[in-house]
Amino acid sequence: MPYVGWSLEQRAAVKRWMLFASLFAVAGVILSVILIALGNSGGWVVLLMTVCIYGASYLFVGNIKKKQPR
Repeated sequence: MPYVGWSLEQRAAVKRWMLFASLFAVAGVILSVILIALGNSGGWVVLLMTVCIYGASYLFVGNIKKKQPR
């Protein structure tokens, strides 16, 4: 059975969720920078988690996007 790809509504939802995730990633980076500046070592953990989670979701969506028919 051929894979027909994402519908227009699904692509719009992915864009909306990636925007939502981007806003949380920016907030996470800002929080981690504040924590690092205050001398809290937990800021590095927050920064690492934020970058890893956002990076993984970005790569996942990008990989799925490449496999879509044009």
